[in-house]
Amino acid sequence: MNTATPQITPIALLRKPAPARMTATRVSPELADLQRLSVRDVAALIGRGEQSIRDMVKAGKFPPADHRDGPKCVRWSAGTVRRWLESTSTTAAK
Repeated sequence: MNTATPQITPIALLRKPAPARMTATRVSPELADLQRLSVRDVAALIGRGEQSIRDMVKAGKFPPADHRDGPKCVRWSAGTVRRWLESTSTTAAK
């Protein structure tokens, strides 16, 4: 008679496997520059808080949003943010 206790399977093994992720494709820089970024995305990219981004826009230290998706939803094109980052990094290097 087998009296061994059954093995307990971790919950992670019982879950369905995650769907396969899309592989990265080559995207032209012009198309990538059109991607819209939220204030949260911009804050993460430049290492500042969301309110700091809003304050910088009001002070004229950061470009205003390119798109307004609603009364409280603004977005920047990735190209605008990239150009701002390039201009600030070259200014700091001088």
